[in-house]
Amino acid sequence: MISGIKAPDTQLAREAEEFVQSSSSAMLYNHVMRCYWFAELFARQENAKADRELMFFSATLHDLGFTEHGRGPHRFEIEGAHAARRFLKDRGVPDTRSWQVWSTIALHTWDINLYKEDEARLVEHGILYDVVGLPDAKLDPADVAEIVKRYPRLGFKRGFYELLCEELDTKQPYQHFNHICTCIAHNRSPMAMPDGQAVLNGAPFDE
Repeated sequence: MISGIKAPDTQLAREAEEFVQSSSSAMLYNHVMRCYWFAELFARQENAKADRELMFFSATLHDLGFTEHGRGPHRFEIEGAHAARRFLKDRGVPDTRSWQVWSTIALHTWDINLYKEDEARLVEHGILYDVVGLPDAKLDPADVAEIVKRYPRLGFKRGFYELLCEELDTKQPYQHFNHICTCIAHNRSPMAMPDGQAVLNGAPFDE
């Protein structure tokens, strides 16, 4: 329990956390757990009636694309979504639920989840808050501090940037195309592209 919120206490939720912890570095494991708990804070803030187990699966399994279970030729979001769905299907989770988790994970680097069902939207908020920050978020600083104390960042900004660089360097040509309007803007006139490391460094955390 963190900040008065209790995580789903099901056998499958425990298995999912154990699976992620055994597959990930401490830095990556702490990241996905923070994402889940930040999503819970947003859910409480909105008094949302979202399916907490689906939120838990979507958040904790969302970066399997950076682990041995998500290795493959496709971008890490797709490989991670495949790995998460395999994990759930192997344990008898119905297709409707496993595909919902797949969709949330596969789309989590875009803004599409922000316009989907509560489970996807809240998890997306949790991920964004941890990775780049949400300037308009009004989470209680004491709640945020409690989550970070339980799951320290462990040099997350630098470590996650290195994971992204490895992703880019090992998958060439990289198959994650920009939005079609971004492509048009780039070819129409000189276009300033944001520095990915600077984006990560903009999160409201020291590391």
